[in-house]
Amino acid sequence: MGAKPGHRARTILWLALGAATLGIVLLLQACFDIPLTLRSTPPPPPPEQHLSSRSALAPLFAALDALEQHQAQSPVRIIQVGDSHTANDSLSGHLRELFQGRFGDAGRGWLPAGIPYKYYRPHLVSVSESGWKHVKPNDHEPGLAFGFDAVDAESDPRDAVMAIESTDPAGFDRFAVEFLTQPKGSPFTVQADDATPVRVSTAEATPAISRFELPLDHAAHRVELRSSGKPPVVLLGWTVERHEPGIIYENHGTVGATADLLAQMTPEAVAYELSVRQPALLIVAFGTNEGFDDNLDLDRYAARFQEQVAALRRRAPGVPVLIVGPPDGNRVAKNCNPAAACGSAAGDCTWQEPPKLVAVRDIERRVAANQGWAYWDWFTAMGGTCGIDRMSLADPPLAMPDHVHLSRAGYERIGDMLFGDLMNAYSEWKARGPAS
Repeated sequence: MGAKPGHRARTILWLALGAATLGIVLLLQACFDIPLTLRSTPPPPPPEQHLSSRSALAPLFAALDALEQHQAQSPVRIIQVGDSHTANDSLSGHLRELFQGRFGDAGRGWLPAGIPYKYYRPHLVSVSESGWKHVKPNDHEPGLAFGFDAVDAESDPRDAVMAIESTDPAGFDRFAVEFLTQPKGSPFTVQADDATPVRVSTAEATPAISRFELPLDHAAHRVELRSSGKPPVVLLGWTVERHEPGIIYENHGTVGATADLLAQMTPEAVAYELSVRQPALLIVAFGTNEGFDDNLDLDRYAARFQEQVAALRRRAPGVPVLIVGPPDGNRVAKNCNPAAACGSAAGDCTWQEPPKLVAVRDIERRVAANQGWAYWDWFTAMGGTCGIDRMSLADPPLAMPDHVHLSRAGYERIGDMLFGDLMNAYSEWKARGPAS
């Protein structure tokens, strides 16, 4: 069916106007030498960056580039140490997934031996134990050494068993355990899947940190350790990983910790672990517990934070440091239930950020800048002031009711932001060229 006369007339008119407009443009171009360009949709603005001193991460970027160019012969290891945000493997677990998805999967990496605290839920493995107690630096037991996990597993002389099982279908082809030797030390056995148990001696004339690696010529999925005898066997940690290029992302978190935890670690143990693992990046994430301490001496904290992270850095020459600042956190006065939303005019019964938390964040940012370390602004990434309150009110919630910790979905969202900022910086580094 043909178009109506009125519609045809309007169409002809619009075509004529379009042709006239184009003619005027061409005339102007010819007379005044105006370049003819076609308007296109403007490019989207770059994503907001929360990462400062990105050039400090060049050694990490070089290691990642070697993985992408298939020039690496061994895994690239990232070590994150911190408080409960790190102990909860949701943030680190998601970062592990993102890094391994892009650069290759070399396994789970080192973990504390056994179950160091209640509700321990590491990603990619399941752990069981019976007959072990876990000792921390503030337990003041003499003769122990504490590495990145700041906790040792000590066996019951009668019978002690612990097992680690990989939930990764690929399993692992490397298992190692870190332990303390001592005079007349008791042995323990290591058994992979259904293989014959291997006996490991801990007896040495001089107490020291040692490591046993179980030879594996095929992929395994479960390792069991057994000990029965006096004196107790003391384990610092164990690892399940693979002998292939890719990423290993380790999280070493202690619930309730402050940066003073770094000073409670045994220097020899930390140096030993760093020499064995050869990390490409150290991530330090403390500050929440300090910020909720109204009696915190800020000058002392600034000096101690710089001193402790610098001491860690000296034990890993050439390894870049990334400081992850503390996120937003709120509290409310007692007897305020339910509390009013952050920012509302309800006086003490609103969710509010502790004033020392703001100061701690500023100190960590300033120390990082002065020392040449990279800094990631978690607070701004989650929306700044009242960010955690908004996350707690999301559906589903992105933060826990305590207004301190995030839900798993919330940690994963933050992980996406941190990974995105790191990859943007990595792309810029590649664009400039490694020589820069």
